[in-house]
Amino acid sequence: MDHTQGCHVTAWRHPLIAAASADTIMIMPSKMREIYCQRALKGKYDEQMSKAGYVGPMKCVTKLINFLPEKDTRILDAGAGTGNCGKILKEFGYFNLDALDISPEMLEIARANDIYQKYIVDHLGWGNTLNISSSTYDGIVCAGVFTGGHVHADALDELIRVTKPGGIMAFTIRSDVADDPNYGFCTKLNALSSAGKWQLMSKTTEEYLANETADVYVFSVCS
Repeated sequence: MDHTQGCHVTAWRHPLIAAASADTIMIMPSKMREIYCQRALKGKYDEQMSKAGYVGPMKCVTKLINFLPEKDTRILDAGAGTGNCGKILKEFGYFNLDALDISPEMLEIARANDIYQKYIVDHLGWGNTLNISSSTYDGIVCAGVFTGGHVHADALDELIRVTKPGGIMAFTIRSDVADDPNYGFCTKLNALSSAGKWQLMSKTTEEYLANETADVYVFSVCS
């Protein structure tokens, strides 16, 4: 599937990233950590996202479990935040879950709900190598991470690395971000397919926020 057509520049911003200028396409990890720390300490993150009509986690988890029916499968929630994807997975009977997020404060909220086995504070992208062994996970779920001002396509290499061959990756990319060449998804998705790193299993455009959509991808990792 060709993802390179129709690329254009957009200036969408995550509704919670008020600190970013209108044309910000990437925020440094230290600044992102600070922003989410403040959101966590204010205790209103989930409330604000719910009011914004945020359904990305449900859409992403639903796609993932279509390809990972075994309940004991080991899954990494990449960009877990307060644990929205983990809560949904747990409701579906999945229990072998780890969380990765840039914000320790966000992860503390998730920890209070006893969702995950491991809580990993680290960031995606910027050339960062995660402190996770290769071929660790059967599945990756990643909702709300590839969005305006957040993580770019270079993070996909690390997510592939920590996924077992034959493992499943499900992630959302905001539709406008997917088409914006500044984020790199226009070329990266196809490049990874051409290199034999993964195989596309599913792509749908789904409701993400009120009146906004995201592309939900499911890939099977080859190597």
